[in-house]
Parts: sequence; C-alpha cells; structure tokens
Amino acid sequence: MFNFLRKYRQFLTKNERNKIYLRKNTSSGRSLADSKFRTKRVLEKAGVGVPKLIKRFKTVTELEKFRWEDLEGNFVIKPESGYGGEGIIIIRRRGKWAGEWQKMNGDIVSTQDLKLHCQDILAGRYSLHSMPDSVLVEERIKIHPMFLSLTKSGTPDIRVIVYNHVPVMAMFRIPTEKSGGKANLQQGAYGLGIDLATGITTFGIEGKGEPIYKLYDYGKKKLRKVNGIKIPFWKEILETAINCQKAVPGLGFLGVDVVLDKEKGPMVLEVNARPGLSIQVCNRAGLKSRMDRVEEIEVRNTEHAITLTKYLFGESFFEKVEEKEKVKTVGPLETIKIKLGKGKKNVKEVKAKIDTGAYRSSIDKTLAEDLGLLCDNKILYYRHYRSSLGRHNDRPVIGLTFWLNGKKVVTAVNVADRHKLRTKFLLGRKDLGGFLITAKK
Repeated sequence: MFNFLRKYRQFLTKNERNKIYLRKNTSSGRSLADSKFRTKRVLEKAGVGVPKLIKRFKTVTELEKFRWEDLEGNFVIKPESGYGGEGIIIIRRRGKWAGEWQKMNGDIVSTQDLKLHCQDILAGRYSLHSMPDSVLVEERIKIHPMFLSLTKSGTPDIRVIVYNHVPVMAMFRIPTEKSGGKANLQQGAYGLGIDLATGITTFGIEGKGEPIYKLYDYGKKKLRKVNGIKIPFWKEILETAINCQKAVPGLGFLGVDVVLDKEKGPMVLEVNARPGLSIQVCNRAGLKSRMDRVEEIEVRNTEHAITLTKYLFGESFFEKVEEKEKVKTVGPLETIKIKLGKGKKNVKEVKAKIDTGAYRSSIDKTLAEDLGLLCDNKILYYRHYRSSLGRHNDRPVIGLTFWLNGKKVVTAVNVADRHKLRTKFLLGRKDLGGFLITAKK
C-alpha cells in the first residue's frame, strides 16, 4: 500500500498542473503559444523547422478570393487558436472530379465544404477562447516511411514535455480511423510511451487509457508489439523540443508536438502551453517527480540538457527489447565495470557495496578524480546537502555508465567523500532494478 501511494504521488494531477506548474508560463508566453501563426514565425526566426504556410485567412472576403483550384493537394486546414486537434482537416490529394478533395481517411469533400469549414473557424467555433479566429492553410508533412507503415489515417507525431529546458517525458501518438486521422488521444488515437535515453517505445494505450499491446504494421502486413519501436532522429527531436523553449522563454513548462518529414527531419506542428496529462499513463511514470528532479538545475546548453535527460530518465525497458530480462542475483559486495571512454577495453573494475537504504548510487571523490569523471562535461549538476552536524555543502552529480553482473546501467551518481570507507562505490536501490539481493557473499 505504501509503495502504491508513493508512486501515485509522483503523478501530476490537473489541479497541480494548473495551480503550480502553469504559473511557470507567463501571459505573453501563453498568448504566443495560443496563436499557431505567431508561434510559427518565432520558431522560424529561431531556426526551428515548421511546416510551410500556404495561406492565412483573417476575413470571409479573403476566403472567397482564394483560388482553391491552384492547390495540388497535401495541405492542412487548421484554426490559428484551436486546441485539442479540433477543427483540423487534412487533405491528402485532389478528388477524381474538379472541386473535390480526398481526406486522409478517404472521405471526399468539396471546395464548398472547405469554405464552410473555414467560415466556422473564422466565427470562432474551434477557438480556445470562443472568439473570432483566423484560418491557416499549411503544407502537409511528407510522412517518414517508418511512420507511414503504422497508420493510414493521418500523420503520427511525438509529444515532448520540456521543463526547465530539460525533456522530462515523451510519447508517440498514432492517428486511427476512430480519431479521424488526428494524433489526439482524447479522440481515440494511440499513445506509446518512449524511453528518453534511446527513443524506443515502451507501453501503449488507446484513447484515454485503455492498454494496447499490439498494432498493425502496414509495411510488414502483420501485427507488431507496441514496445521496441525505434524512433528515427531521436536526438534531433529532443534538440528541437529544447530549442522551442529557448525560442519562447515565457514558457517554462510546455509540450512540443514534432512530426518527422522524410526529407526535412523533425518539424514542429505546435507548442502547447497547457499539455495534457495522459502522457503519464503511456509511460507508466509521473511527471511531478521528474519535474521536481530538474527544478533547480542550471542547464548549461542543449547538449547538457540531453545528457540530463539520458541519465535521469532513461529506463531499463529498452534492454528487454533485445532479450528477455532474467532475474540476476547480487550479494552485499559486487565488482562493477565502469565505462571510461569508447572501446570495450576502456573500463575500470571497482568493488561496490550494495545499500538498499540509499536511493542513488555514490562514488568516492578521489576515485572519481583519478578516473577523470569530475571534468565539466561529466558533471550533470550539483545537489545541496545538509549534514547531521548542520553543515551545508554541494556535491557533484555525474553521469555514469557501468556494468553490474553483465547488465548495463546508465545512471546519475553522487560524488561523496568515502576515503575512510573500505569500498569506494555504493550501489543504491535506483540502480538495482531487476536484481535479486542475497545475503550471501
């Protein structure tokens, strides 16, 4: 019961999101994110990839003057201030007859239907604040082949939650016929959690939370597991999400929706100042605990942010993709192999003590210095401590890769003074997942 309550407290509730974390977003930041047109301009200026804007309608007169017949297809109609995927129409190609268009789900609409829909947008039917709106006509992304094999009903995207310039959670959203070709979980799309360290999918849900274990691969023409799908351009996707927060500094907590163009790579569809919370269900992890861990960290640059993401939020799940994990036994003292650089021989064997009373592993400061682990590019951040004598000090936390009983562990490790202790490395329970601990030496 205690473990259940502790895990539940890691999840971010809607009230907490609204009352605590959305306050990290200024009114100017929210206003910019609510306008897809202004967001597009700001991101373009910052060098972030966005879909090309074909036309923007602000009035019915502009709408009536537009020559729809000049379009070849492959475009998207969306409200400038829409939300939740409402009001978006995705056109795949021209229809068989003049004045007809084929949507992603195969339905045929006429030019008059498109005009009427645009009039609804202008009247504010899909507006976030129910106010008169503008219409955006954008190019449709040329879907990456891997994504194309997973759906015939729209464009899949990746939602990345960024907090304090650090990606803290991500999910892969796949449109379905039920969702009308839109990558929106509330409307019935699939949501797959993603391991931030590797870009490999972990768990899957349909809609608001019904678990799914397989989906259809149209390329291989068979069902495949929802876990183990490798997202292409993963590092570039994380970089794109971080650059979005840099471009809109008024948003300290945001969701970035990224699509993959087969030619141009990551492209940003939308920046969301009020990201939904279903992403926690996809990942079976809580946003609250992850954001708390990066709250006070001073992020130096984009590379540092990605390193933090890898070492703080990487999961052991991806190892199960290659082979089914077996229960491994460890004793009170174990020898670990610490990775010092590239190459299989560039490792150092160190005796480590198992301590389940400690959450995070720690390494002796002198040993860390001797191994070259205290250089600036290895230090993730400094953690503040208060000793039992009331003394305050800051200890470095470093990113470390080591092998324990044949299992690779990528983690963040405290640096402490252990020169008076027999073992210079302590293994905390965070890095002991999947191991059976025995009292035998």
